[in-house]
Amino acid sequence: MKPTKEAEKMAVSLHDPDLFIRKKMEPEDRGGYKCGPTMVRQIDFEEYAPKFEHLFHLNKDEHGILTAKWYTPDPKSEDDSMIWNLTHHRAIWQLLQYIEQDESVECLILGGGGKFWMDGINLEFDEKDYKGWVHYEHMYHDGNRINQALVNLGIPTIGVINGPANHSEMALLCDVTLMAEDAFLMDLHYPINIVPGDGVQIALQGAMGIKRANYMMLTGQTPDAKTCLEYGLVNEIMPVDKLYARAHELAEMMIKCANRVTRHVAVKVLRRPWMEAYASHGWDSFGSEMFATVNACLEGFSEHDNKFFEDKVNAAEAGESQKVLASVAEERFK
Repeated sequence: MKPTKEAEKMAVSLHDPDLFIRKKMEPEDRGGYKCGPTMVRQIDFEEYAPKFEHLFHLNKDEHGILTAKWYTPDPKSEDDSMIWNLTHHRAIWQLLQYIEQDESVECLILGGGGKFWMDGINLEFDEKDYKGWVHYEHMYHDGNRINQALVNLGIPTIGVINGPANHSEMALLCDVTLMAEDAFLMDLHYPINIVPGDGVQIALQGAMGIKRANYMMLTGQTPDAKTCLEYGLVNEIMPVDKLYARAHELAEMMIKCANRVTRHVAVKVLRRPWMEAYASHGWDSFGSEMFATVNACLEGFSEHDNKFFEDKVNAAEAGESQKVLASVAEERFK
């Protein structure tokens, strides 16, 4: 079969200097070993960062500390808190893959770029673009890859919960988690008739125990920062304006304490419980969530559900969606 023009363009010489790492590395680079011309060239931070600039505020300092603050631009508001959507759903694990391959990154700090860790969810599809596989690719498949990419990342990670947080599992799965003293956690799955099976249950049960986690998910409990610290969900709480400075302080400490190989192996060992949990039942649990969601859609949501969604839309249009998120658990279980 004759190769296509696209394939011919992709075919390159094994000695193409633009494709491969420089033939000789300086002794201080990665322990002093030398790379031959057959190693695939590393994609630098400056190359992949612009791909995500509409979704993340990215910064990498001279120590190799990469700070990723997710956000959603809102022309109606000064607050750019992230609204979880299908674009973020795919982009987060893609960004983590780039970071995994970037040897210049020594530690990741992941947090919110606005007043809230997350200020709502919008998983709507454009009807003209909708196809049956969209749910599989953009929700089920991408959703599973997000948490697995994070727990398999070969560098220390620090999660920063900078405000009220729904879907907090990515911050909780980090090696160290910091939280604003006026923030709180919530899980909106069960309160709005959805099974908590997309990985949030693994993070909550692993961090604070099965009984406390199940109580939170089934009753709509919204633990504040002091309770989260007591339960072992987070490591430190402090004023919001000190969070990222403290995160950088901890990151520099982690980098200075051990060399790159030790850090890489250490986090793999320490995260083994997370890795095993997601590998053993992450996909099945998420499949259960999607099955129950389809069933709920077929049966139709209750009047209470529809009222919640209507209020959420109205609040979002008024720039007050966080008020709905903050009160949903209390209202739901009346």
